[in-house]
Amino acid sequence: MNALLFIHLIAIGIWAGCVATEAVLEIALEKAPPQTSGLASLHAKIDRFVEIPAILVALLTGGAMLHHAAWDPLLQAKVALGASAVVLNGIAAFTVHRRLRCLNAQDMAGYQRFNRLHERIGIGCVLSIAGAIAVGGYRISV
Repeated sequence: MNALLFIHLIAIGIWAGCVATEAVLEIALEKAPPQTSGLASLHAKIDRFVEIPAILVALLTGGAMLHHAAWDPLLQAKVALGASAVVLNGIAAFTVHRRLRCLNAQDMAGYQRFNRLHERIGIGCVLSIAGAIAVGGYRISV
């Protein structure tokens, strides 16, 4: 395993760990009042300081490795799933940021709108990340 692949796998692990942590927080604090739960602020901080940097590292290292990769159907599927995960996670991060802004402005209708949007996008994000990891793991093992 070369250094670039190692860094890529670590970044993906951090990213997936953030997504799992955020999912647990969202579920655990779903019923708590948003004004007191701290969920919106905590989720936004995880996105800003851990998850988005991990995504950028995964994207850059993955892109760098593509120059030396042999394109096959599994790699195409992995890249498509990974790209989908990056795009969906970017949209999800936007909804998290907007949800926090709405909460800080005491715009509860806006908060609920971005919360629902985040929930829907989050499902696609989780499935895309899991698919990319599964296909990538299988591809490495064969």
